[in-house]
Amino acid sequence: MMPKIKQLSPEDTALLQACAVLDRLCLPEEAWSFESFLSETRKPGGIVLAAVHENQEVCGFLTAFQVMDTADLTNIAVAPAFRRQGIAGALLKKLCSVVGNAEIFLEVRESNQPAIAFYQKYGFVPVGIRKHFYQNPDENAVLMQIQSGGLLC
Repeated sequence: MMPKIKQLSPEDTALLQACAVLDRLCLPEEAWSFESFLSETRKPGGIVLAAVHENQEVCGFLTAFQVMDTADLTNIAVAPAFRRQGIAGALLKKLCSVVGNAEIFLEVRESNQPAIAFYQKYGFVPVGIRKHFYQNPDENAVLMQIQSGGLLC
């Protein structure tokens, strides 16, 4: 059964903590702390979405922020046991409903061809390269964009 996609608020401390644990599992070198997730829910335009099963297990999350008519997707992760079940796509679709008609941007490692293909499947298109955007290892980022209301939304 597909988990419910919930927009988190500062009061959702247990779910925010679960997002931080999942982030450490998926991206240990770049993981956000609980405080970072909490801060994102408190800042103007900050968005934290969680894919939550009935038992309150967080199996995926997405972070973004919106400023006027643009939004930046900053992080998306799905627990290994729940991958390839449509959860990341459901998170992206929920983001579209949250940001309305905003254009959505994201950066992805140039070498991460599976992620690039995933984003393209949902209507994102490459629009540029950010040189030396990532460290450990040093790598360029592909800047991708979608018009909310495009294929994805």
